[in-house]
Amino acid sequence: MVLVEGTHSENVQRICTSYRGGHCYGFFPGLFAAEPRFTPVRTCMDRHEWPNRAGALPVVMLRYVEAERECAAVGKRLCTEFEWELACEGPAALPFPYGYAQDPAACNVSKPYRGISERRLASSDPAVRAAETQRLWQGEPSGSYPACVSPYGVVDLVGNVEEWVSTSRPEWPHRSSLKGGYWSKPWAGCRGTNDSHGPMFRFYEIGFRCCKEPAAGP
Repeated sequence: MVLVEGTHSENVQRICTSYRGGHCYGFFPGLFAAEPRFTPVRTCMDRHEWPNRAGALPVVMLRYVEAERECAAVGKRLCTEFEWELACEGPAALPFPYGYAQDPAACNVSKPYRGISERRLASSDPAVRAAETQRLWQGEPSGSYPACVSPYGVVDLVGNVEEWVSTSRPEWPHRSSLKGGYWSKPWAGCRGTNDSHGPMFRFYEIGFRCCKEPAAGP
């Protein structure tokens, strides 16, 4: 695990320099306005997506409540939305973990989208669900993209698999939220929360990572 410590700004304003298709792919370097609320963060975060092993395939198709249990079983918890954002953007509030302009080769974000079968993914037969998940799978082993590392040293926060987090913003409808996009979301960055899915939702491209409180200092 790595220590993520600093102050999270709930809102960050930047100047977009590359806008297309309804998304910003580049920002003016070094210029941003941090706005309230400000939240101190100090947490230990898994360097890799669950199961937190370099070179392992991230686990998907777990509900938020199941991910909670996996973290709890090893003495950890799901990371919060604010912890995740700070870990991704670092003290300089970078829009992407590696800098100010989107690099399609830096993280696993540029794979072509594959159409899904909602019926097969929601099947009561685990074999049917597994087969559809495997057909759709375009994730990579954790750490496969050397440039996809945040200022704190956390890997694959953007792309690969979308990640469950515990909601920090009271306006979101569920205690569960999703961060980071996945392998077919080229505009994914450190900001932007998917707040659409409750704790019982699961999907072929959703994974997670865990956090825990750091040991008390001397």
